[in-house]
Amino acid sequence: MASGGVDAGLFKLRCTLLGHSMDVRGVATGQTEGGKEFIVSGSRDRSSKVWMPSDTDNGFVQFQSCEGHTNFVSCVHTIPPNDKHPTGLILSGGHDHTILAYEMGKHQPVFRLVGHKGTVCSIGGTSDSLIVSGSWDLSAKVWEEQNCVASLTGHTAAVWAVATVPGTVGEHRILTGSADKEIRLWINYQSSKVYSGHTDCVRTLAVINSDQFLSGSNDASIRLWSIADGETLQTFYGHTNFIYSIAILPSSNGFVSVGEDRTLRIWQNGATSQVLFHPAISVWTVACLSNGDVVTGSSDGALRVFTSDPDRYAAHETLAAFEEEVSHSVLAAQQDLGGMKISELPGRECLFIPGKSDGETKMVREGEKVGCYSWSAAEKKWDKVGDVVGASGATQNTSGKVLHEGKEYDYVFAVDLEGQKALKLPYNVTEDPWFAAQKFIDKNELSQLFLDQVANFIINNTKGMQLGNASDSNDFVDPFTGGNRYMPGSGGGSGFSSAGSVGAALDPFTGSGAYTTSTSQPAQKSTGSATELNNSNSGPCFPTEEFIRFTTPPNYVALEKKLVEFVTSMGEDSSSGRIQTLLDIGRKAEWNVGVEKEVRQCLGSWPGDKIFPILDLLRLAVATPSFVLGLDSSINVVTEFCGKFMDKGTPTNQMLSLRLLCNAFGPLTPQLAQDRSIVVSRMLTNLAKGKTNEIAAATLILNYSIVVAGLNKNPILKWATSDAQTEILMTAVQMLDHVDEPEALFRLLVTIGNLVYGNSRMADLFSNLGGTSLLRSYKDVTSSVLPKVKNCCEQIEASMISAISGGGPSSSSRMN
Repeated sequence: MASGGVDAGLFKLRCTLLGHSMDVRGVATGQTEGGKEFIVSGSRDRSSKVWMPSDTDNGFVQFQSCEGHTNFVSCVHTIPPNDKHPTGLILSGGHDHTILAYEMGKHQPVFRLVGHKGTVCSIGGTSDSLIVSGSWDLSAKVWEEQNCVASLTGHTAAVWAVATVPGTVGEHRILTGSADKEIRLWINYQSSKVYSGHTDCVRTLAVINSDQFLSGSNDASIRLWSIADGETLQTFYGHTNFIYSIAILPSSNGFVSVGEDRTLRIWQNGATSQVLFHPAISVWTVACLSNGDVVTGSSDGALRVFTSDPDRYAAHETLAAFEEEVSHSVLAAQQDLGGMKISELPGRECLFIPGKSDGETKMVREGEKVGCYSWSAAEKKWDKVGDVVGASGATQNTSGKVLHEGKEYDYVFAVDLEGQKALKLPYNVTEDPWFAAQKFIDKNELSQLFLDQVANFIINNTKGMQLGNASDSNDFVDPFTGGNRYMPGSGGGSGFSSAGSVGAALDPFTGSGAYTTSTSQPAQKSTGSATELNNSNSGPCFPTEEFIRFTTPPNYVALEKKLVEFVTSMGEDSSSGRIQTLLDIGRKAEWNVGVEKEVRQCLGSWPGDKIFPILDLLRLAVATPSFVLGLDSSINVVTEFCGKFMDKGTPTNQMLSLRLLCNAFGPLTPQLAQDRSIVVSRMLTNLAKGKTNEIAAATLILNYSIVVAGLNKNPILKWATSDAQTEILMTAVQMLDHVDEPEALFRLLVTIGNLVYGNSRMADLFSNLGGTSLLRSYKDVTSSVLPKVKNCCEQIEASMISAISGGGPSSSSRMN
C-alpha cells in the first residue's frame, strides 16, 4: 500500500473488478441490513452483479450474479432494507423493457415490473420506497407494490434520466431528463416546471439537496440548477464529448462525472480538480461510496474503484500497470490532426512546459507517431493517455488519396463559384454527387441554386467514375449480400445462388426433401451505388431506393403434391378444382372475387400447420399488378392475410406473412404505410427466433425505412414524417438487440443508414439511443462473420457525423 503524504487527497486506482463480458452500463451502491456497503453493476452481457468488500485485501469480490433479463441491462439501482424487504432490493432495467427486482443472495428475480414499451434506461427511488423509471418510450413511470401508479408523459423523446427530490412527507417530487433537451419537475405526478438550457440530449441527473440539482448532457456541459426558480446557477465545462453520468461526492465535497471522452472528472469548488483517463472507449456510469471512493463502469467490461485515501491505494505495481494500460490506449479516429503535418507538431521538449489547467491535452511528435498527453494539475506532470492513430494519414503518392481536413478523399477540387474565393470540395467516388454537392453548399453557406452546378462539376470532373465492376448480366442482384438469390435455409453466409435454381431443403413439417417454404428467394434488383458494391464488402450500403422482395417461384410440382396431401388428409376432394385455383394464384397471378372467396375459406378453416403453401402463393401474388387490380378495395392485406398468422408458435407461417408484406411494398404501399404501427407492433411482439424469420422481419423494416425516409420513387410526403421515421428507427434499434442472424443484422443497419443519411434529426436520435456504442460493438463482434457489417457501421458513423454537423440535407430536401 502507498502511504500518506503529498498524494493525500489525490484520487488513484484502488482496485479493478472483472466479471462482466461486455460493457458495464450501470453502477450503484447500497448497504446491507448489517451496514456493509456493496456495489451493484449492470452490463450488456444481460447480467447484474453484486460486489462485496474483500476480507483479504483492499478490493471487492463478486458475491452474487443476477440473471433473468432477455436483453442488455442498461441501469441498476438499490433500495435500502425496509419492513417489506428486510435485505433491501436490487433493481435492474433492460432493453427487454422490464425492471427486475432481486433480494440479496437470490440469483433469480423476486418480481418483475412490466409496462414500458421501450428500453428502461434509468431507475430511481423515493424515500418511501416508490420506484421511478425512465424509458425510450418517452415516459417515466412510478411503481408502488409492483403496480404502476403513474405515467409521466410530456417529453417528446427518450427519458434518459430520472431522479427524486427530497421534500415534505406525502409530496413526491420527481425530475426527468430527456433526449428532447429538456428537464421536467413533476410534483405529485403532475408536470410543474420545465428546465431549458442544454443544447443536446440530457443524459444524467444528480440531486444535491431539496434546492439544487445537476444535469449532464451530450452537449458536453454540466449545469447546476435552482429547483424552485428553474434557473441555471452555473455551467461546468471540461468534458470534450458526451457526458453519461454524474454522482455527488459525500459530505458536499463536490461531484464526479464520466463520459465518452474516456475520463472520470473530479469537480471541487466549481472547477475540475482532477482528470482520470480510462483504458476504454467510453466510461458509461459512475457512483460514489459513503467513504468518498468512486466507482466507474466502462466499455471494456470493467468496474474500477478510485480512492483519495492513500491507505486504500492499490499497490505500486498495480498503479504502474494501470498507467501503462492507459498510455497504450488508442485514441478514436476523430481525434486526428485536422490536416496538420507530424513534422509541425512539437516534440517531447514541450512537456517541460506546465499545463494551464487540469485535463489540458497536447499532441506530441514521437518519431513517426503522435502521442496524446494530459496535464495533471495535482501531480504537476503530463501523463500520456494514448496514441493518435490515423493522424498523419497517407499521401496521394502512397495511397492514391488526398488529405483534406485530416481525412482522405479521392478528389479535392478547388471550386471558384462566380468570382467567390476558391473553396475546397472533397469527394469520394463512393458518394452520390448530389449529396456531396449538398454537403458542400451547407458547409459553405452557399445558395441552393448552386446545387446543379456543383453536382455536374463533380460528375464531369470524375467522368462518372464508380467503384466496382459493372455487370452485363440481367440476373437479380441482392443489394445486401451481393449475390443473386436468398436462401434462408442454406448454411452459407450470404445465402444467395444463381436465379432460377431451387434449393433442396427439408420440409418444415414432414422432413422430406420435396416442396419447402425455405426454398431460395431472390431479392428484387435495386439501383444506385449502394446496391452494386457488396461483393467487395467495401462499397456504399445505403441509401437504398427500391424495395426488397422475395419473388422466386416455388417448385410447383412439389407444391401441388403437398396441397393434394393436405386436402386429402382433411377429407376433401383433391379433384374439385380448388388446388388448381390456389396454384394459379402464384403461377398466373389470378385474383378475382372467386379466388378471394376460396382463399378466405381455406385460411379460415384449414389447420394452422397446413396453410403455409397458401401464404407462399400469396407471397408471389401480392407483388403483381393483376393482384392489385382484382383486389376488393375494402380488403386490407395486413389484417386479412397476415394479422392472424404472425404468432411465434407457427414460425413458418410468420416468416411467409413477413415475406408477403415485404412483397406488398410498391403496389400496396398505401395500405402498409397506413397500418405501419400495427404491423411494427405485432411483429416486435411475436417475432420468432430463426434465420428466415429474422431476415424477413429485417427486410420488412428496411422497406418501411425507404418509405418513411422518402427514398422510393415518387415519395408521398404524408408518409415521410418525423414520427414515422422515429418509429422505424427505434424499431430497428430494438430489433438489433434481438436478432442473431448476421444478414438480418446487416439489413437493420442499412435501415438505420437510410434514416440517418442526410437527416440530422434521425442522426441525433440514433446517437441519443446509444448508436455510437451499438455500432462499435456490432462492428467488432460480427465483422469476422460478415465483413460488410463493419463496412456498413463505418458508413453510418460517417453519415451521423455529416448530418449532425450540418453536412447533409434535411429529410425534406432529399425528397425534392
